[in-house]
Amino acid sequence: MAQPLPAGKLRVGTGWRYSKGGKHAAFDYPVVIGTPVFAVASGVVLDCNDGVTNRPKPGVVGAPSNWVLLGITHAGRKASVLYQHLSPGIDVRKGQRVKAGQKLGESGSSGNATGPHLHLAAMWGHRNRASRYDYLANIGAKEGPPKDGTAANEICIFPPSVVFTPVQGGGRIQPQKTVLAAGDVFVAKLRFGTKDSDSVRRLQFVLNGIKLVNGKTLKVTGNYDIDTKNEATKWQVQKDGCEPGTPAADGNIGLKQAQKLFGPKYRIK
Repeated sequence: MAQPLPAGKLRVGTGWRYSKGGKHAAFDYPVVIGTPVFAVASGVVLDCNDGVTNRPKPGVVGAPSNWVLLGITHAGRKASVLYQHLSPGIDVRKGQRVKAGQKLGESGSSGNATGPHLHLAAMWGHRNRASRYDYLANIGAKEGPPKDGTAANEICIFPPSVVFTPVQGGGRIQPQKTVLAAGDVFVAKLRFGTKDSDSVRRLQFVLNGIKLVNGKTLKVTGNYDIDTKNEATKWQVQKDGCEPGTPAADGNIGLKQAQKLFGPKYRIK
């Protein structure tokens, strides 16, 4: 994340697509060269590149640039954040562990850039040098930005701000307080077949943060589908101690189970 400019909040120049329609699936922050860039969360530097001058090569796909690929944990899952077009002389090295808000380098205009800016992309999984652009893979020509934070390719996290919240003052970063991390949960909605429910979205979000044997990461859709039912059943058996095959382990969440599962940050109704 780049440090906020004196004028105020950071401005996103390019988002899901370029002005001419090409896929971008990231955020471009137009900031002056030398703006400090910080880690959005604690993690490890999966890989990085340095030593490229701030002489942009617009339109040259694959032109070398300075970048940092940061491996973090988000919503209980591994994720990667790519910082690109940095100035030469980055502050970190491959394999280094960093803390949230730690300086990674400074913004620049290296590589395929039309001018100074910070390109920031986020994706699920810990990526490497060869797969750092996987967030762009298999995004349809007419596909719009995802509604649940994950693109149809199940790799790209968009907007990348899903994994961070910029804090004014010193460019420090604190973890995002997502709307799904608290709020109202209506038990009547926690049933197989429910569609487009915020209560189900909160259930899917919470289940994704719990380690279950043979667990599966759910897409946060709000639809209580068979995958959601199966994960809820695993929680009932593995965490709530219910006997498999009994009504208490049928995948539907009752009042007492909801109180245990969601905890004090949620209002169970």
